[in-house]
Amino acid sequence: MLPLHSHWLSSSEQDLFATFEDFGQLFGKEMTKLFWLAMDLTADADRAETCLILAMRDCFQKNSLAKHRVHIWARRMVIRNAMRLVLGIENEILCDAGLDFPLQPREFPIDLLRDSVAIRNLPDLDRLAFVICVVERYSILDCALLLRKAPQEVHDAIVRATNQVVPTH
Repeated sequence: MLPLHSHWLSSSEQDLFATFEDFGQLFGKEMTKLFWLAMDLTADADRAETCLILAMRDCFQKNSLAKHRVHIWARRMVIRNAMRLVLGIENEILCDAGLDFPLQPREFPIDLLRDSVAIRNLPDLDRLAFVICVVERYSILDCALLLRKAPQEVHDAIVRATNQVVPTH
């Protein structure tokens, strides 16, 4: 099943690793949500489509990932490719870091933010910082590392974006 690991693992252990089919099922089931994540990150339908295709390629090449992590990995690859397309940042942190980026508690109901045109109208840095930190719930420090910005720059971008995107009561 997994040639890389077949000489080290029994077939029951191999069943714990994600296969091409596992990623295929995920993309089949979650394609719309992943596209809208790419759209929020890139603010452009053509770049979102390219981002999604690149994320799929990256996922289908991954052969040493636990099955229960395919969803996290797919979203991470969408973020990685969006950063590459929008800011020209080649960033392997998302690949090299463990899968356990601690997620922050949600400050805002996600339904108010999902598919928001206001998000897509933000400047690139503000949009990426907002989607990565607020929608995807990465910490400011993790986002700063990913975007190669100072944590204060990321914080300021989130504040600006929040003032534009989040409805006030």
